Amino acid sequence: MLFQHSLAWLFWDPPIVAFTIPYLNHPVVWYGILFVTGFVLGYFIVNPLFVRFLKENPHLSSVDVLDWNKLLANLFNNNSPLADQILKNIPPSLRQQISPASLPGAEVKQAVLDSCNQLLDSGGCSRDQLQELFGNTLSTLKQTAYFLTDRLCWFAVAGTVIGARLGAVIFYDWPLYANNPIEIFKVWHGGLASHGGVLGVIAALYLYVKYVQRWVPQLTLLKLLDIVAIPGALAGCFIRLGNFMNQEILGTPTSMPWGIIFGHPVDGSIPEPRHPVQLYEAAAYLLIFVVLWRIWKKQASHFYQPGQIVGWLFLLLFGCRFLIEFFKATQTSVLDSSWIQMGQLLSIPFILLGIALILYSRGFLHKSPQRQ
Repeated sequence: MLFQHSLAWLFWDPPIVAFTIPYLNHPVVWYGILFVTGFVLGYFIVNPLFVRFLKENPHLSSVDVLDWNKLLANLFNNNSPLADQILKNIPPSLRQQISPASLPGAEVKQAVLDSCNQLLDSGGCSRDQLQELFGNTLSTLKQTAYFLTDRLCWFAVAGTVIGARLGAVIFYDWPLYANNPIEIFKVWHGGLASHGGVLGVIAALYLYVKYVQRWVPQLTLLKLLDIVAIPGALAGCFIRLGNFMNQEILGTPTSMPWGIIFGHPVDGSIPEPRHPVQLYEAAAYLLIFVVLWRIWKKQASHFYQPGQIVGWLFLLLFGCRFLIEFFKATQTSVLDSSWIQMGQLLSIPFILLGIALILYSRGFLHKSPQRQ
């Protein structure tokens, strides 16, 4: 029965190296290309998410000001009611220091920003009105969003790689690395764990929030997790495609017609038809990305509290991961996997966390503010 669908099975044995960089003679592997592709696409997805966040949470900071001298000149020479109100909210001692001819000090700059933010918070003006008043001395929301996205990218990549590496070391191969600690740093030898990557990203995002709150005080960890959750699912899709190219994280043997025979599996196992679990997960993560994107596009910000989107990410992604693990070959780990896979055990806390975040966002775990 095992070979009844042999004509339908795909023999998969691509080269791991996509190309070699000329002159440097450095190989570029498919896994690395797909890994980077996921993050590059995520970069361009995060930017409009940040733009919407900035629209819904208007606030001026020093990164929004492109030219302080021109801004103060526009403010000083403008006779509009909005300019008068901004000046009125500035303490008289600092107001006297505002002059188009002098370089503003730090106190004057902060006083102007505080006055503008006081009007924004009270609804006395909008960001568009300030943009019109100050002209091209203020960056656009898209420019500020790119500023935030650029810095987020570095935190996210570092958190993913460090967390995924430590996850593989601690959960799957601790005896090996305990005896050879220098191997922990040799990431190019392989060995990354997605659960560790998620924990690493969360830790990195916490540090990122602390870093950027000086400019965007309304940004909290939960709000940022909601933003990152959407491209995060897409990045997971590309990482699993990279695993498929590497012929790693194999499925169990199968006689189904869509089984795939891996020519040179990383684990050295005998080539035989297996469930393409890497493609199962990639397809699931791509679908989750579409679902989360539609949730974000269709729902107004006041419809849910922070935590809903990342809650759905954890519930759907790790729920799928738990089910797909039944079709995965047992991986070496520190766990006795006779009754449950390590990947399933590590998915359970994330599933429960996802449920808790969804309930929290709906006000079931705390007294939710009344929605408009």
